[in-house]
Parts: sequence; structure tokens; C-alpha cells
Amino acid sequence: MKKLLAAGTVLAFSLFCSSAQVLDKSQTKNTSWAGFGSPVDGSPSFYGFTNTFQTRYDMGQFTLEAMLNWSLLANYDNEGNVDNFRFGTSNLNPLSLKYGTRGDSRWAGTNTNNYLKDNRANVSNTIQDSYYVNFIWHPLKNFDVGVGTKLNWQAGPAPRYGTWLWEHDAHIRQGGFSTSYDDRAGSVTQTSSESTGSYRFRVDKPGSADVTGFVHYANRYAKRAIGVRYNYAASNGMKFQLGAAFPNGFNTDDPAVNFGFQFAPVNWISICTALEGAFNEGSNFYGGAVIGAKNFILSLYAAFDSLFTDEKEDEAYGTGASISFTVPGTKISLVPEIGFNFFEKSDYSMAWYAGGTLSVPVTKQIAFNLWASFASGSKDKTWAENNWSKDWNGGSILNLRPELTFEASKRTSFSVYFDYENRTSFDRVSRQCWASGVFMTYIL
Repeated sequence: MKKLLAAGTVLAFSLFCSSAQVLDKSQTKNTSWAGFGSPVDGSPSFYGFTNTFQTRYDMGQFTLEAMLNWSLLANYDNEGNVDNFRFGTSNLNPLSLKYGTRGDSRWAGTNTNNYLKDNRANVSNTIQDSYYVNFIWHPLKNFDVGVGTKLNWQAGPAPRYGTWLWEHDAHIRQGGFSTSYDDRAGSVTQTSSESTGSYRFRVDKPGSADVTGFVHYANRYAKRAIGVRYNYAASNGMKFQLGAAFPNGFNTDDPAVNFGFQFAPVNWISICTALEGAFNEGSNFYGGAVIGAKNFILSLYAAFDSLFTDEKEDEAYGTGASISFTVPGTKISLVPEIGFNFFEKSDYSMAWYAGGTLSVPVTKQIAFNLWASFASGSKDKTWAENNWSKDWNGGSILNLRPELTFEASKRTSFSVYFDYENRTSFDRVSRQCWASGVFMTYIL
């Protein structure tokens, strides 16, 4: 049973989070991808090749983590044809090619005169890490001191924003919700020529992308940062975590500090909180709980962004839940989830999403997985005041992704998938596309 579930869920998930999540043990892993796809009314095009090399090395009191992402991705001209391929370390991925990009290198969906005339979409929120490097020192048992570009220390359950874009729980970003927040960095400010983004959340105005409304949740308190934490886990299921981090760009004149807390008195309940940017008006608060164990786990969260800012339109908040359970009498696992996003500005309507993951182990080596999601974006109520925009709404995204995973050996696995997306933008323009490809993961 345990092996089947590992093949059906854990293995499938680990295939697609190799870059976004750090490894949880000493290991060297390589994940390669090749794929193709097209808008439904277009001709299939080869998207290219991506290779993600990831390693973790534990030696005594020290841990070193690193990742490097290389790609050979297609480039499209103005007619939607593959013009050439781009090679190098990359923060792009095939999702950014789903509807193609313009020949002048601007992202698809750039507001130009022919924006409504082609089958392109705004996919500029599909960037990912091209690398990460972390160094962690363990001076005492259960005590960590870390510095890195993606420490990935977190407290709390779903929605787990920032995972590898192939993972099912990335459907918020994959589905088209946009945000000015760059989760790759979690930085206060830019400290070098590298664009690191900022933890400060700014609500995207409805209409700035096909579908808007995603709210950042600060359940990861240490990303690009220097941090300390005490992380204790007992054999009876009791857990305790308390951590703090200075994000990249910390300023002693205007400090911003992140805090994380988790307490699980028994193995069936866990309470978590995180505060990102404490002592700063743009701080973000997160609270979550996990209830249940084994065959039934309920995850709840509530989050508030830009808590103390003077500009009320900058504040957003959200809540949601997911349930993970195994169907009684079967080996089938199901994880449905739902989330609601609200905005302080009264002109912005609620946005929401619902999704789910179904995993069916077929044999000891083969598993079938289905990911599905539907997202409905926020609308600006002032659109009703104009004849040319009175019929606009928040737009919606429907995404379906079946896949078949094959565990060839303890070190090698393959996954073949097909992804279909139906996107209706805020101005009621519909676009459809599909993609397919193969992943191969090899553990050295």
C-alpha cells in the first residue's frame, strides 16, 4: 500500500517540484523535460528541452544545497512560428511558451493594438528560479543557521504558492492569476543587478492580465535570506518550530524581519503562523492549521497582506482549505481544495479557485494522476459605467492535466502528461491550448 501511494502521489509530486523545492535529504537528482504543444487552432510546435540539476550534501554540522536549471527553449516570431531556440541558464519554462511570445521579445499579452486579434495570453507570471544556493550550519541538535537564495523554510499548509510550475498546486499561477509579488526572492529590495523582486504585495488591477486576483501567502518565512530556527520533531508526532529571518535587502533604518511558528502537540493537529516583513507597514500575516492523520487530513489557512499600509487598495486577504484522503476500501487518493481572495478596494470583486488531484495506483510501478482546476478572477465594478466595458467580467481558467507515471527503478522514473487549458479573459476573449511532454528523473 505504502509503495503504491508513493508511486502514485509522492513520486508524481516530486517529479514536478525538483526546482522549486529544496531536497529533504542528501541526494543528487537530475530532472529532464522535453515537450510540445500549440493553441488549439494552431500547428503543434516543439517547445524545447529543460534540464534541472539539484543536489544536497550533508557533512557533520553543515548542509550545502544547490540547483541549476538549463534550457533549450523555442522562440516564436510574430506569425507564431518557431524562429530559433535559446540556450542557457533559464528562469523560463514551457508554460511561458504555451500561447507563444511576440517576436520583439515582449511577453505575450502585452497591450498592443493586435492584443485581441491573436491567440496569445499574458503568461509573464510563469518565471521560476534558474538556480539556488543555500548554506546551513547546525551548531546544536534541531538548531539551524542558514543563508541562501532559497532556504524554503515554511510553516503552514496549502496553497503552497511558489512550487514548481508543473505541480498541481501551482494551478493558481499556471491558471493565469497574476501578482506583482515575486515569490522566487522574498526580498525587501534589489541589492544587485539581479532582479530579486520584493515581498511587498501590490494588488494587480483587474484587466492588467487575462485573469487577476491571486493573493500572496507568507507561509514561507525564509527564502532569499539569512535565518535561524529551532526545528524539533519527536517520534510520537509532536513538532515545534520557531524561526526568524532577515530577507534580502534588510535595512537597519527601516527593518523588515520574518517570523515563523509551528506547534503540533500530537500527530493529528498542527497550528502554524508566519509574519513576513515585521516592523514594516507592508507586512504580510499567515495562519494555518492541519487536522487529521493518515487517510484524512484537513488543511486550513487565512492570510492578510499589506497589513499596515496607508493605501487601502493595497490590502488583500484570503482563506481556503484542502482535504487529503484515501477512498475507503481502495488505494485511490484524492485532494480537493478551494480558496477565496478578497480585496480592500470595494471596486474589486472576489476571486476564487477550486482544484483537485486524483491519484490511482495501477501497479507497483505505474500510477495514473489527474490534476484539474477552475479559477475565476476579480472584476472592476467600475467597468459597468462604460458601454465598451460593461460586459467585462473577471475572466476564468479551466485546466485539465492527466498523466501517467512509471517508476522504472528506485533511481529512475518517467512521466508522460497531457495538459489542456481553456482561458477566457476579462474582456470575454477565449483562448484554448494544449501541451504534452515527458519528464525523466534520475537520482544519482
